[in-house]
Amino acid sequence: MDAVHGHGRCLTQVYKTERTANWDLHLQPVYDMLPFFAAAGHNLYAKSAYIYLQMMLDLQTKHPEVCKSFQDGLHVVRRSDHYWAGLSNDLAIEQVLMRSMKTSGGLTRGRGMTERQRLAWLMSILSCAEVNNAMQHLTGVMYQTSEQHKETTKARQKRDYKDTDELIAFLSQRDPFNPDPSLRSITSGVVAEVDVNADVAEVDVNADKAKEIGWKILSSMVG
Repeated sequence: MDAVHGHGRCLTQVYKTERTANWDLHLQPVYDMLPFFAAAGHNLYAKSAYIYLQMMLDLQTKHPEVCKSFQDGLHVVRRSDHYWAGLSNDLAIEQVLMRSMKTSGGLTRGRGMTERQRLAWLMSILSCAEVNNAMQHLTGVMYQTSEQHKETTKARQKRDYKDTDELIAFLSQRDPFNPDPSLRSITSGVVAEVDVNADVAEVDVNADKAKEIGWKILSSMVG
């Protein structure tokens, strides 16, 4: 449960810091996730996040102008001025660049994917945007974002209700608060074995000690 709670808390903080463009809060969940990366065997994630934290903590000294820009909220992408509208860079690339590649006129629609074609398509995006804006002014049809958040639309609410019903149905058959003291997976029903050779009966599973184990692994990586 330690790993589950820690991972869930970190994901919530990551979501909040990207949406609100809070740079100082951004580094905290990365730090908190380090032991879980290590304990789960994601060594490349652990090492990359460790190095990333070191570089970002030195940013104030080595690149103060970049640090100031990040603290002003420029480490995320914004497509509107709404408070809860910040987007991480990889998400913006996925929603804008990759999406336009796969729609009408994109590279995947018969244009080809050679390096020359990719470069020509990428460098022409700004010109296409200017043409698009000019056509909007000419025709009087303007694209604007709605004041209504998309998560309050009927379609989104319907999907959220459906997901909630599925979750309730899943948990009603797999009660995570069952008084049974055994350590088991509520998905598969597999029960952790007890180490009968130990002086005191111990469960042969250490998922509840993920944070402690992760920090031990990280301490061995220092240097």
